[in-house]
Amino acid sequence: MNLRKKIIFLGLISIFIITAMAMFSFASEEKDYINRALKLIDKEKYNEAVKELEEGLMVVRSKADLEFVNVVFTDEEAWEFGMYNLRENATFAQGETFFMYGEARNYTIKEIKKDLYEIYLKEDMYILDKNNNVLFKQEDFLDYHITSHSKNLDLFITNTLTQTSPFPVGDYKFLLVLKDVFPMDSELVVHLHTLLGTENGSVCGGHVMQA
Repeated sequence: MNLRKKIIFLGLISIFIITAMAMFSFASEEKDYINRALKLIDKEKYNEAVKELEEGLMVVRSKADLEFVNVVFTDEEAWEFGMYNLRENATFAQGETFFMYGEARNYTIKEIKKDLYEIYLKEDMYILDKNNNVLFKQEDFLDYHITSHSKNLDLFITNTLTQTSPFPVGDYKFLLVLKDVFPMDSELVVHLHTLLGTENGSVCGGHVMQA
C-alpha cells in the first residue's frame, strides 16, 4: 500500500470513528438525563429530577415522528386543550358549520437563543368525494408561527368550515395535512370522514391555541 492510499485509508477510519462517536453521543443523551434523574430521586430531590426528566423528554420528542392525534368533530369550537364537546356523529345538516379539533405532538421547538424558542406549524385542508377526487383544497389553511419564552408542549388545533350556502348532500372526506416547517420534510396526513361535504363552501379559520 503506497503512502497516498495509506493516508486515504486512515482518513476514512478517522471519519468512521468520529461518526460512530457522534451517533453514540446522541443515542446516550436522553439516557444521561434519565440516569441523573434516577440518582436525584434516590436522594429525594424530586424537583431537580423533574427538570432532568423534562430535558430528556425534549430530546426524545425531537427524535419522534410528528403526530396529529385526537382529531375529532366537535359541537362547537374547543375552548382549551382537551376541553371540547365531542360531536356524537359525523352526520351534518345542510348549512351547518363544521368544527374540528386535534392535538399536535412531537413538533419542533427550535431554540433561537437562551430561553427563547420558535414553533412553526402549517396545515393544508382538502375535501374529497367518496372516490377520493379533490373537490376543494386550501394550502396553509393554518399558518401558526410563534416565538415564546416557554417550550409550549400542549398545542391544540381548531378548524372551522362554514357553509355559506347549503352543501350538496353526499359522502365526503376531510383530509388534513399537518406540517412542521422545522424541518420541511416532516408532515403527517390525517383523514376525517363525514357524510356531508362541499364543492364550493367558504373556509374560515384554522388556528392553534396553547393550553
